[in-house]
Amino acid sequence: MNIIRKIIRICALYSKKRRLKKMLKTYNTTSAGNDLSKTIISDGANVTINSKSKELASQVEQNIKAIVNRTNCDGEKLLGYVRASGTNIYTVPNAEKLLKNIGEEEGLICEKRGFDALYLSFITMSGLKLKTDPMFIFGKKNPERYLVLYNFYKWYSMKAGLGGFEYDIVKKYNKFMKNINKADVNKLPLNDIIGLQEAIARDSEATDFVLNYEKENEVAKKVSEKISQDGGASV
Repeated sequence: MNIIRKIIRICALYSKKRRLKKMLKTYNTTSAGNDLSKTIISDGANVTINSKSKELASQVEQNIKAIVNRTNCDGEKLLGYVRASGTNIYTVPNAEKLLKNIGEEEGLICEKRGFDALYLSFITMSGLKLKTDPMFIFGKKNPERYLVLYNFYKWYSMKAGLGGFEYDIVKKYNKFMKNINKADVNKLPLNDIIGLQEAIARDSEATDFVLNYEKENEVAKKVSEKISQDGGASV
């Protein structure tokens, strides 16, 4: 990967992590409920999700670690898993600019309906559809490794059945991410709040995984270089 692109990609992930923490803080001070149930977000480190979801999220992380190790985090091999599952991957010139028109970024695009679906089907030249299944869209045939890894993580989480990828939730999540300061969560129903918690969790999990992988990869690289230079006597 070009070093400049790598730095830009990593900086973008750190920026997203800060935005996710800010958004999570909004939900940590929000409560919603009725006479039968009440959910209060009080844990400053994690969103409130049930134990089954946490267990599945942990299993997803372990599975992805195994896949990444087996493929040496090769972007094309990771996308091979995506293709094998039947999820379409499109290369669209100027994808970054084109996707901004519907509030999306390169990578995993969840289910779309109406105009957004028509727009996506048009730019991918896949026919005219009023509803599209999840897909990947990149601006070039061989996208940066960390862009692939981040989106692969979210895709795998979605395929595993974790929450936060539902059509209505993704639509609200993208809207709130554009302007966190104007996210009026007090008017949202309980199910939406819970769904948005899940969406934040999925984004946070993917972001943290990529950043941790980068740190571990750089440490391993330095150790390897040290061993090559002096036999590792002072590693």
